[in-house]
Amino acid sequence: MGPMRKIPVSELRLGMYVTALDRPWLESPFPFQGFPVDAQEQLATLQKTCVYVYIDEERATGPSSSDSRRKTAGRSSDRPITLTMERTDLTGLGWRGRDSFRHDMRKILASRGKLHRHVQRLLSDVRFGRSADTREARILTLELIDVAMANPAAALWLTNLETKHDYTVFHCLNVCILSIVFGLHLGLSNDSIADLALGALLHDVGKMRTPVSILDKPGLLTEDEFDIMKKHPVDGFNILRKDKNIPEKCLEIVQLHHERISGQGYPFGLKNDEIPVHVRIVAITDVYDDITSNRVYHEGVPPHTCLNMMFHWAPRDFGEDLMQEFIRCIGIYPIGSLVELNSNALGIVMSANPASRLRPIVMLIRDAAGKPYDRRPLINLATPSAKGGEPKWSIKRVVDSKEYDINMGRIAELEAGI
Repeated sequence: MGPMRKIPVSELRLGMYVTALDRPWLESPFPFQGFPVDAQEQLATLQKTCVYVYIDEERATGPSSSDSRRKTAGRSSDRPITLTMERTDLTGLGWRGRDSFRHDMRKILASRGKLHRHVQRLLSDVRFGRSADTREARILTLELIDVAMANPAAALWLTNLETKHDYTVFHCLNVCILSIVFGLHLGLSNDSIADLALGALLHDVGKMRTPVSILDKPGLLTEDEFDIMKKHPVDGFNILRKDKNIPEKCLEIVQLHHERISGQGYPFGLKNDEIPVHVRIVAITDVYDDITSNRVYHEGVPPHTCLNMMFHWAPRDFGEDLMQEFIRCIGIYPIGSLVELNSNALGIVMSANPASRLRPIVMLIRDAAGKPYDRRPLINLATPSAKGGEPKWSIKRVVDSKEYDINMGRIAELEAGI
């Protein structure tokens, strides 16, 4: 990181790299620390939110660069490979209207359904000591990757489905989908994403050797119970290691997904670069899905709250750069977030707008008076007003669905046609 310079927001320009604000990050719409100002929307929001900011001149890009050092911003040798890749904000691609979104969602749902049934059988086989059919799992994950690539937003939307039963199965599917979309965002190769997806799908296979009384215990685990729980990564590795269909990267994900860069993870207490990037990707998606899902031992946390929590844990657990990339991938307002608009209507975020990160595509579910919509309309918050000025709609705040007694999982099921 280069030297920081304090400037008033009136001097902020596109291409500058903001490293710090004049207030806590959690009091701003930007839940990750450090980002390039690459959209007019970000510039306008910073100018409304802050009086001054700090910038890193060596990491500036675009028209504000004034010396050759800036052209290599973000590519210094001490930064992980994830930030040297050409990235795409894939969560906004493929949006061609409600009908196209639903069409893509149905294709993803069908692929996900086949994988769900297979994972049910696979985990059951493992629980009863039979061999796991990982060859079929590989084929089905490749199919899921194909349909998810066409519309990552629709794939992410389906991670919001109800998970009342078969939690481990749904969790494995969600972590698989989240890892696929994150891998696409990072620009990983097709082969790398295929390994990532299979490893994510199988990451908790070792839990089939963990007693159900511990897995589903509603209270805190005792020290002895937690020691038993911590065996599942090695159990999973031992279950799969003799399978010639499993690539080495997948085995690393299964065995190491609870390692943390501080050395405080398990089973080996690995640190920093001892933990491969593909393992840390699944570590992030695993924690994100676990925290945002309803479990027997906790109610799910809203996505934006979870991202804020994980951002603070990142220096200890995942690495700040990789966590910031996950936040960019999922969106400042993650798909599935419940938001209150400036009109007081309530809506659910359906897809990000790469060119306008603070104005996603939203599905309205209740009007300003609190009345539910019979047919939930979709609006693009970035659409200019009729007079060509500022868009009519904007997000006032993110809210917790429990505050309004809204069943987000059921709405996802209805929209998916379940």
